[in-house]
Amino acid sequence: MHVYRVSFLFIVILNFPWVSFGQDSVLNYDLKKGEAFDILMVTTKPNTKETFKEYREKAFPVAVEMGYSFFPGLNVKETVQGKYEPKGLIFGKWTSLVMREKFLDEIEGRVPNFHEMRKKIWSVFSVTYYEVQEDYSFQLDTNKVIVATASWKKENSTSKFKGFIDRWKKALQETGGTIKLELTQGKSPSGYEYNPDYMVISQWDSQKDFEAFQTLNVAMDTDFLKHLNQFVLGK
Repeated sequence: MHVYRVSFLFIVILNFPWVSFGQDSVLNYDLKKGEAFDILMVTTKPNTKETFKEYREKAFPVAVEMGYSFFPGLNVKETVQGKYEPKGLIFGKWTSLVMREKFLDEIEGRVPNFHEMRKKIWSVFSVTYYEVQEDYSFQLDTNKVIVATASWKKENSTSKFKGFIDRWKKALQETGGTIKLELTQGKSPSGYEYNPDYMVISQWDSQKDFEAFQTLNVAMDTDFLKHLNQFVLGK
């Protein structure tokens, strides 16, 4: 079972368009307290098949051995806000934060050219991981509008940032949006930094509803934000 899932995901990573596991439009994500949830943002370079084969054979068995398992990944269909433009998001989880960080500490010793291979395969590769605070399950429907939003606050702007998040959520609710997952207090390993102060995955029933949200969103004051990225996701 592990061999099948690893091989399939790596075919997906290397060959866009992104394809999630199976053909169902509804994707399921189940998280348990104490696990570590991974978000990887990637863009694959052309002509990297051979390097990828080596990476798959060397690195992924170590990850699976140390407690990694896959969730369905998604394409970035459009970058709506920000200049960071990955082509896909990979979701996964580890059995614990300790094992996630143990992998980071030990992988180069076990696969000496680990980082070198990553640089050859991907022009964009960032990593953020979060310790799961409680059991949590959610679903994403690829027939609807799925959006990932990441924001960073400037120094000494905590109160303004909180107010912005409150207004953002209110606008989402008013336009029929649903928050699927909220993430804070993430970590990023050196060389793969992407660690927003607040990241949220949300969903709207239609493009019209999302556009109504965007009308409210772009009118908000964002002078206290350092960065804001927003991606529309799908198959």
